[in-house]
Amino acid sequence: MDTYIIKKAYHWTNDHDIEIKSEGVLFVENGAHGFGLECNNMKNHKKIATKCHEIADLIREIEELNKIES
Repeated sequence: MDTYIIKKAYHWTNDHDIEIKSEGVLFVENGAHGFGLECNNMKNHKKIATKCHEIADLIREIEELNKIES
C-alpha cells in the first residue's frame, strides 16, 4: 500500500485547497470546481477523482471540527 500525504495544496491559498499525493496518485483541488489528477490507472480515473474529492471533503470537515473555540 502506498503512503498518502494530505496537505494544503498551495502556500498562498486558504486551507480549502487540498493536495493528496502518493507514488501512484497526485490530486490537487484548486477552488470550488477545479482539480487536477494524475494516476497510474487511467481506466479508473473518474472513480479515483470522486474518492479524492470525498477524502478532501472529510479532511476539511475534520479541520473544522478540530478548531479550538474561544
